[in-house]
Amino acid sequence: MVRLTRDSDQQLLLFADDGEPPADVAWAWITSHRWPGWSLEAVTVHWASITDGEDLRVSRFVQRTPPAESRFTSDAHVEVSGDPRVVLLDRSDPSLMVVGCHHRGHFAGMWAGSATEWLLVHPPAPVLVARHGYRTRTVAICVDGSPHALRAIEAFGSCPWAAGVELSLVSVEDGHTDVEQALRVAQAALPKGLRAARAESLSGPPKRVLADFARDREVDLVVLGTRGLTGLARLRAGSTVSALLKDTTANLLIAHAGEPATAEA
Repeated sequence: MVRLTRDSDQQLLLFADDGEPPADVAWAWITSHRWPGWSLEAVTVHWASITDGEDLRVSRFVQRTPPAESRFTSDAHVEVSGDPRVVLLDRSDPSLMVVGCHHRGHFAGMWAGSATEWLLVHPPAPVLVARHGYRTRTVAICVDGSPHALRAIEAFGSCPWAAGVELSLVSVEDGHTDVEQALRVAQAALPKGLRAARAESLSGPPKRVLADFARDREVDLVVLGTRGLTGLARLRAGSTVSALLKDTTANLLIAHAGEPATAEA
């Protein structure tokens, strides 16, 4: 696969573009922000073959040019053939990967079946799921003291517009998390220039209380780490990420620290 050539110290935003309406929403979100010092790579993957009988949508190439106001240092749109689950899930180099999402809470277009599940529980790079296309003004970072939460903070903090939002830190007392310690660690991990307007402790099942918090506060973006449970453990515990996609309209930024998982995000 041909990849965008850029300086090694540049941040890369990878936009997974299948030409469907959810991708239009993701594009609107990207271009509503300013990205000085970042490169943009849009990738459209055309299925070369389908061997497992899945009902998959065909990607459509749409020529997209970011406005000058977006301030990308460079941009490219790449078309490749293959299985998106191989081509895109292999990309660990982006600073941020942006995808669209349809109303049922699954990634649209090229994301189907096992690709969606893998991206949800074990993102190869920080992934932003775009539910709406307007500029981010309010952000809730969900923390539990784990390396995955710290990775999510790092990913959000790398966005050049992060310092201009109203930021809340949220931790849930679920019987496993030391919320006060988690909030202290998160405060200390915030990159220079970022300050949380509030730090809040919630109590109850994380899937429910975090969705309620995001919905009641009309949060634009929820940021959290995912620990990457799979199989029976995931079926038993459920997924906070999936609950947020199902029960809120907020955009979602998820990240994984890349170490063995022991519990659910």
